Amino acid sequence: MINPDQRSLLTDALTPPDRYRYECGVATTYSLDLITLLSLPLHLARRDTEDTSPDRPDPLPVLDALRRMGDRLTVFCQRGRLQIPRKSNALLGLLEDMVHETQAPFEGVFHPKVWLLRFVPHDPDDKAPVLLRLLVLTRNITDDRSWDLSLWLEGERGNKLVGTSKPLATFVEWLTRTGSETLGAARREQLDLLALDARHTQWTAPGKFSEVHFHALGIGTKAAQWFPQHASGMPWDQLGVISPFVCANALDELSSRAGELLFLVSRAEELDRCASHGRFSDVRVLSDHATSGDTEDDVVHRQRGLHAKVYIGKRARDTHLFIGSANATGAALVDGRNVEFVVELVGRTSKVGGPSDWVGGNGLGPLLERYVRSASIDEQDVKDERALEQVRDALARAPLALYCEEAEQGWRVVLRGLDGIDWNGAAARAWLVSSDEARAVAIDPRHTNAIQGVLRQGLLIGEFAPQQITSFTAFSLTRGEAALSFALKLPLFGGPEERDLEILRAAIRNRDGFIRYLMLLLGDWTADDGNGQGDGVASGDEPRGSFDDTPLFEMLARAYAREPERLAQIRDLVERLRRPDANGHESEPILTADLMELWSVFESALAEGENQ
Repeated sequence: MINPDQRSLLTDALTPPDRYRYECGVATTYSLDLITLLSLPLHLARRDTEDTSPDRPDPLPVLDALRRMGDRLTVFCQRGRLQIPRKSNALLGLLEDMVHETQAPFEGVFHPKVWLLRFVPHDPDDKAPVLLRLLVLTRNITDDRSWDLSLWLEGERGNKLVGTSKPLATFVEWLTRTGSETLGAARREQLDLLALDARHTQWTAPGKFSEVHFHALGIGTKAAQWFPQHASGMPWDQLGVISPFVCANALDELSSRAGELLFLVSRAEELDRCASHGRFSDVRVLSDHATSGDTEDDVVHRQRGLHAKVYIGKRARDTHLFIGSANATGAALVDGRNVEFVVELVGRTSKVGGPSDWVGGNGLGPLLERYVRSASIDEQDVKDERALEQVRDALARAPLALYCEEAEQGWRVVLRGLDGIDWNGAAARAWLVSSDEARAVAIDPRHTNAIQGVLRQGLLIGEFAPQQITSFTAFSLTRGEAALSFALKLPLFGGPEERDLEILRAAIRNRDGFIRYLMLLLGDWTADDGNGQGDGVASGDEPRGSFDDTPLFEMLARAYAREPERLAQIRDLVERLRRPDANGHESEPILTADLMELWSVFESALAEGENQ
């Protein structure tokens, strides 16, 4: 049974267990907030993030975490559902290889919310088994403040095939195929390894549940209907449904598959849109006090309210709990057009509770109130919203691409592929997510025919510094009172050859920032030594990590004696920073003479050691 007083954080679930380190993983989400994703490798790397701002993560620990973890985490999301960051950040360009937009094969949406992580022992001589962690969520990788559910499973990789784990392995294999055009060889190998591990893993059921079963939906050769049902095919004795999004046809089907329908919990606006709620008579929504939040959390794009999706069925002496991404909608259940992932837990009702317990006094009951149909919906608003969604889908399917060419003060970026778009009477703007929305350029689709030739040649997005060049492109659409904003990851042609180096220079900025970054590479830096500016200055304006008060020589000497490979990483970093920047300038403000004099001692020692 659910207990609303028990809370968990995704960041806790990403932290490696004791004696283990993170090796590789895959995550899936419908919508994706890039700033949220930017901070997650910090937890996989066991970095302290207490003083890191969610909107502007401290760039130096983020750089270090991405250096070590970025090529070992692959994220899939629905194309056209990248959220626009509330604040621009040049570090977002470092996420491009990690993020892969995809689409469902049967004109639905890619909707699963799954993490599969592989952990191996820290000590190579440790004979402990490989540990897999599976997170099945009802929320996306965003900073929303919704009511969600999460399931955390762990298992040890064995030698024998586990039949019940096959659907999970098949799902990961499908991800490899759907991302074949954009995934590099190393990422495909990681996904293949995760799929193989999953086939050999027996998952430990949580709490007092005794069985775990997986359901991967929408990845077969054709769309297939799916409903939470007993393995025997017999109707449920009792059924309760929690789903933020609902459709009348799905509720009717669910109603026909249970003897007693105990409750339906959804969002009021969704229930208002349904002409019928099936045979569900006990229909509830979250109460006002459950959906209200702190003032500082009231951000426009953040979702609130119910977002959990769970089906609780009772048959004979057992309770079956289905948790995952599938809403009670036609696309997810009746038509089977969406890609979804659901986990089924089975346990004795006497041990895990029954459906009625979920809305009782010890469950969600105190957070719920009876649903009362509200006033009629403004049909024009609905029409405008759907029109904008159609434009977003058209842009997601269009052959859009960015083209860069060098300019006097930076790089000129042109967006091509806009011709032929049906704008549905919407006004549109575009910009790079690494820059502020104030620099957005109007596409002016109301006069598409008049500027068709211009659109074929491309729309000038603007001129940008090298570190601001990114394939993540933001779009803003408006029609009437309706507004819709999103981002797309577009093919990028041209531009600086080493964009990541320009981002690195911009993040380090100066000599003190370089020392802080060296501390990260040497493993002796903590996140509360900086204020997120990459300049070694703490929140009280006290210099931290400067050359004079940092035992840098001792740290380098210790690394040389114990782990010389750390110094090899620093040598590579120094060699990269020695190259002229995109404007042909040297990097003296970062690699100052006193630093290079100190470093030359260890650089010579490394060279002598390698020549012996």
